[in-house]
Amino acid sequence: MNRFLFFPVITYTAFLLFSGCQLFQENDANIGISWDNKSGKRNIQTSYIQVPAGKYDEIFNEVVGEEEWKTARTLFKKRAGIVKFMAGDVFSITTTGNRVLSFDLHNYRNRSSGQKITFEKVGNHYKKEVDDIALEIKTVVRHFTIKESFSKDYPDFYEMAKERLLWDWGILDDLKQGDSIALLIKGIFDNDIIVHNFGILGFAIKSASMGEFSLVAFRDYLYGDYFTTTNRIVLSPPGKLRTPLDSGRITSFYGYRKDPFNRRRRFHNGIDIKAKKNAPVRAADNGVVTFVGRKGGLGKAIVINHGNGMKTIYGHLNRYLTRSGKHVQKGEVIAGAGNTGRSTATHLHFTVLVDGKSVNPLTYTYERVWTPPFDINGDFRSISIARAGFLEEAINKNKTFYIKEKIADAK
Repeated sequence: MNRFLFFPVITYTAFLLFSGCQLFQENDANIGISWDNKSGKRNIQTSYIQVPAGKYDEIFNEVVGEEEWKTARTLFKKRAGIVKFMAGDVFSITTTGNRVLSFDLHNYRNRSSGQKITFEKVGNHYKKEVDDIALEIKTVVRHFTIKESFSKDYPDFYEMAKERLLWDWGILDDLKQGDSIALLIKGIFDNDIIVHNFGILGFAIKSASMGEFSLVAFRDYLYGDYFTTTNRIVLSPPGKLRTPLDSGRITSFYGYRKDPFNRRRRFHNGIDIKAKKNAPVRAADNGVVTFVGRKGGLGKAIVINHGNGMKTIYGHLNRYLTRSGKHVQKGEVIAGAGNTGRSTATHLHFTVLVDGKSVNPLTYTYERVWTPPFDINGDFRSISIARAGFLEEAINKNKTFYIKEKIADAK
């Protein structure tokens, strides 16, 4: 049977299936089908479904079949004591023609172990088998060749990558037919099923329009971006906006959160980006500065009107480097980051307003400097060399492969 790999719907929605497999989604559930055509007379098909959060009976009825799902549900309830499947577990049904061969459930107790519970049909009865599952941390380099677009060809990986790349996700939409992308992904695996995704450690692009490059993640307290492994200063392909900071870890996202002062639930109308004191704050786009001064809890703040109903706000600044009424260009330095107003640490608060209402800043595409800051350059180079090599190998050889963990984590 073909090997397969996918990411849980409760965190990221993405599948990695190898040759001979087909993928589709149904109501936010991850579903994979593989065929075993090496068995001679019998054509065996296995359908894999990752259990989504919430109700799942309707999905299972449609994918597995109403009668088959009723049988499976009864078997697991009466003979395995499982009344409800847990989100993230993997259920599968193996058939030949219209005949069921077995039902399987990969039930994960925690991030280190689990059980595979199998009900194999023997005659008119089902034989139960239980095998322990030992989970392990693995790193995979996954290669993709674009046929139409990344979002249409690999929708699940596209969503997962878009959520992880943050500032750089716009690159995914710039990939065209014939282009390649490789993702370096680390997680906890049950053989080839990824139970928990730690994230994307890096990615590489080979594109007729964008060229060839690789970016590696640098995850520390201050910096949380992907940087180029070359030694020259590189500005990423054009986006709608420019990142307000050249680099910086996003510490708080748009939407409801616990207020850092009183721990009450409160709406956060922008994003917070970690920064050093007086780190250059840049205008996100061309526009006119309409406000420079103190603005409530944002402390020292600047507002820029970009026209067409769009404005951007920059808060908690330490110093101003522009004035009200001035026309500024995209990427122009307008301030130094700070810790003024209602703030717990030095950072930049960045808000995007459209027709007077806040929108999630990360719905826009951005361009930014990919070169690592000088103060982390040495550490970054030490971890990026091996990872960049893996990514380039995947791109050049058009292949997907696992990496030994000692090498993947090498610095």
